[in-house]
Amino acid sequence: MPYYIFSSNSREREETVKKLLKINQNHDIRRVWAEYNNDRSHESRIKGILSLKCKNTYRGIPGYWVKIESDSNDYGKQTLLYLHNIIGIERINDNVFYPKTALSFKELESEWQKKYRFKNGNQHPESYRIFFKEIKMLMSENQLNNAYYGLILLLQTKSGFLKKYNRYTILEDLAFRLDQEGDFDRAERCLRLQRKVMPDSSFPALNISNLYLLNGMSEKAVRVLRSSLKKHPNDQYLMHNYIMALSNEGNYHLAVATLKKILEKDINNSFYWKLLADLFYETEDLQTAIKCYRKALYGDIEEIQEDIRADIYFGMAACFYETNQYKKAKQYYLKVLKTFPEDHYTLMNVSQICFHHLDEPEEALKYAKIVEEKGSDNGYIHYQLGLIYMALEIREKAKWHLYKARRMIPYFQPVHEALHQLRSLENKTQKLTFDK
Repeated sequence: MPYYIFSSNSREREETVKKLLKINQNHDIRRVWAEYNNDRSHESRIKGILSLKCKNTYRGIPGYWVKIESDSNDYGKQTLLYLHNIIGIERINDNVFYPKTALSFKELESEWQKKYRFKNGNQHPESYRIFFKEIKMLMSENQLNNAYYGLILLLQTKSGFLKKYNRYTILEDLAFRLDQEGDFDRAERCLRLQRKVMPDSSFPALNISNLYLLNGMSEKAVRVLRSSLKKHPNDQYLMHNYIMALSNEGNYHLAVATLKKILEKDINNSFYWKLLADLFYETEDLQTAIKCYRKALYGDIEEIQEDIRADIYFGMAACFYETNQYKKAKQYYLKVLKTFPEDHYTLMNVSQICFHHLDEPEEALKYAKIVEEKGSDNGYIHYQLGLIYMALEIREKAKWHLYKARRMIPYFQPVHEALHQLRSLENKTQKLTFDK
């Protein structure tokens, strides 16, 4: 029967093996350990222990585990008793603490201190890494309460641990998971902790501003971003959120003035021209928005991310559409599709422009069918396909899509009107056939 013994670091595991195999302090533990595993004579066995092997997990729980294979005879019970006496029951198999339900911080702290012995001082760095893995495992199991308290304890015992190797990102991951669960207060605390861990970085301010913007707290976002931009004035992502927050507050005048001031010093910055264009689009100054989008395209466009470039094309397309310049709108939507060829929203826009404004039903059908083939099974795409097939006089397919649309969106009146029109066309055809 196998037994698993937990250690929080490699040094503790070696000390465990020393005790179990009664290895003297001055002996080479790894050599004696290997010899014991390879020795097949039963006479040398200690309390029925056949072998001791290193394992990284036990039932998914991380640690510096030792797997002990014991004799299948009566020695099994003797082995377990021996392990209890030498190691202690709390370090064996399922007796090792791992939370399964939400516990209070006091309960968790007590159990984790016993397990990892953080208060002993000079704790091995590997113990903190194993504890960090346990916290991530709790998150993967959606034990967000316990993961949250685990991070609090980790910061209390080893405040600098999260600074290295981008470990601090776990705080933002947990924050947005908590926010999704409706626990805004803890989510906010996580990101405030991240600011303490990384006081000289702009990322924590960016993350907490994202949280505020997602929750409609633009005023709070403005305060955080204004303060952070004093330390990081050239951070485009902070500026993006700052402009968004001002816009959400209705303070378009300050947002526009801020961007114009930046562009006076950095006139070829496509990113800021795009932000300025977005503001003019929101305030329905479409001609000025088009001019700004064009300047964004003539700036350092190659230096900005591909998705932002696609956003510029999308903004241009939207402006041209709303100013009835449909050919140009289609042209820029097609540029978006070069970057995101399966974007359903853009594909539908192209299809509708082709069908309703450019008298190109075959083109409209091509883009609508891509949406359908890519798995977008919603009533509106079937309504669009029904209209197109009806225009192309492919009435059986038109009927099939329109009836499906009616089942999926029964309260959408245009579907009923389209079906009524289709029936009228069929009745006229039947009457003409009868008259002949």
